[in-house]
Amino acid sequence: MFKYLLISSLLLSTASTSFAEISISENISPSVKSLVNPDIQRLEIPPTPNNMKLPEFGQGIIGWGTGPMGAEKRLNNINKEDVEKLKIQEVTLEMVQTWQKFYENETRRNAANPAAPFRAQLMKKIAELW
Repeated sequence: MFKYLLISSLLLSTASTSFAEISISENISPSVKSLVNPDIQRLEIPPTPNNMKLPEFGQGIIGWGTGPMGAEKRLNNINKEDVEKLKIQEVTLEMVQTWQKFYENETRRNAANPAAPFRAQLMKKIAELW
């Protein structure tokens, strides 16, 4: 009988502790508000040379690296010779301008995308060097 009472009380205390932890965590966790503006529609992904995959195009061909720091670094060092190499790799001015518009739209649409403003500026600079 004593074993039964002991086991019952242990189970009851464990259950109530778990419930309390769940209850507390629900109150502490703030609800996350989206940084995406629902009034601005996302544009379609622009074309790439020979329909290559996006990482191959962005990181390999354009060279914008990953994240905002990679895009900013490329923005600060791209030059006319780099743009001539893009032309050889079948990048067109129309593609560059379409990607610029895409990232300008992303900048307005999604405040949680810190790379978008740098990529938009990079594509604009490429177009200017074209």
